[in-house]
Amino acid sequence: AFANANDPIQSATRSNGFVIFDSGYLDNAGVAATAGQGPAPAPHVGTLTTDTIDLSSNSLVMLEFSNYARVFFANFQVAFSSDGGQTWNDTILVHSDGTLGINQASDNAERVQYNVSSYIGGSANAMMRFIFDGRPGNANGNGYYFWCIDDIEILDLPDHSLQFVTNTDGAPPHDIIFNNDGLASKYGIMTLKQARPISFDANILNFGGVAQSNVHLEIDILDGNGNNVQSLTSPSANVAPNGIADYNIINTTSWTPATTGTYDIVYSALSDSVNGVDFPAPRDTFRIYVTDSLWSLDFNTFDNRFGTDDIGADNSALAVRHELMNDERLFGVDIWLSNTTVAGGLVEVTVYDTTGFDFINGFPTTALAYSQHTVTAQDVASRVMRVPLADANGHPVYLDHSTTGAYYIVVTMFSNADANPINIRNSQTFSQPSTSALMYYTVANPRWYSGFTGSLDLNAPHIRAITCPASNAAACMSISIDEVDLSNDIKLYPNPASEYVNIEFGEVNGEMDIRVVDVQGRIVLESTETAVEGTTVPFD
Repeated sequence: AFANANDPIQSATRSNGFVIFDSGYLDNAGVAATAGQGPAPAPHVGTLTTDTIDLSSNSLVMLEFSNYARVFFANFQVAFSSDGGQTWNDTILVHSDGTLGINQASDNAERVQYNVSSYIGGSANAMMRFIFDGRPGNANGNGYYFWCIDDIEILDLPDHSLQFVTNTDGAPPHDIIFNNDGLASKYGIMTLKQARPISFDANILNFGGVAQSNVHLEIDILDGNGNNVQSLTSPSANVAPNGIADYNIINTTSWTPATTGTYDIVYSALSDSVNGVDFPAPRDTFRIYVTDSLWSLDFNTFDNRFGTDDIGADNSALAVRHELMNDERLFGVDIWLSNTTVAGGLVEVTVYDTTGFDFINGFPTTALAYSQHTVTAQDVASRVMRVPLADANGHPVYLDHSTTGAYYIVVTMFSNADANPINIRNSQTFSQPSTSALMYYTVANPRWYSGFTGSLDLNAPHIRAITCPASNAAACMSISIDEVDLSNDIKLYPNPASEYVNIEFGEVNGEMDIRVVDVQGRIVLESTETAVEGTTVPFD
């Protein structure tokens, strides 16, 4: 009933079969209206248990398998027995790092590894049990949606191996810190005028069977052409097998962007042995955008949608925090939508300083700006709506960094009793501090919240401030713009095209009016898009 566009697991040997616990189908038999009336209604538990496995000659072993999971309320576990199933004393919680919030899915055919030496290493009667536990829940339900498994292997544990992992206190595998303050907001799209020092940290697990010396983090910052702008290295630590060098040690000094552009941040976990030559080093890459006028919490990733479907049909709201390094002029916002938005709803956009805000009473001060916008069919088609903002005198909103220093842009949503839902894109790339994004929840006990506990469903909504491209706020009162030849900075493909054209932006940022004309010059389609360097927009 809720499969939507979710494919079967795309594992290497899917053609000869895979295992699925289909919690949704077992609860509703494939029909949303018959929840609880399927062949095995939730709450339910499913297990898949191996025969005994002789590991008497293998004391250092790891479990590796492909999986694909989507969750509402459920846990995914693997239990272990070293005595042929008489006792099951050890259990691994798969996806325990908090990456799967409500209605979220893992990567399709994600390959996971676990050091299971202490559980079944050296046992002549080892057994494993895969468990879908659909009992965790609340008043809204239990179970759902599925867990697919394939290509299960028990392998010798390598001597030299490092992994980025979530720490035991919930610290993420990789983190990015702005302005040397762990409580400061993180901006995936940031104007050069508001640029600030950025540092990096990580948690590195010694996954191998041998102690690792000089374990450290290396950060390489690459520009849009792949050139190394700067490299940063953390202090190092000696780490025993299955030990973690955490973010308290594995953290770098800072880098401050000096020019606009797209920057790739490459995290590498290294040691004397795991150096990328003798043994492969794990590497993960994230991207930030430094623009002249766009500023947002999101990292230009669309990980989930969040809006009236989640926090209330009418008068629910999202707020994003902007912390200033310099004075600013705010011209408006771009609000990026998911395809579950239906034209006809209404948004109200307001700007407040942070003075006196609390979660119960909200904003006690007068709004610095207010604007309404009805969601149009064109907004839904282009997936973005632009809402201009002005102060009482009709000027762009002046934001003073020396007094308040931080402001909230609030988007209040009205979906006409859910007839016209409004759902906004959200990024989960890096977990934001609790006050960076807020929600006004109207379903029960209406008030402000920092999000749902243990979930990144609300983290970095795509609510992008449009600010002054000049180096100072006063200059924004009179700006002329010269025509610029963009033919070398924009790529269009495929060509020829039948249904859509991809518009790929090179070194260009800002608002663009796009018109499709026929050979006689008549306008066929017209749209406004926001260009972010290094991104691609499909044009229908």
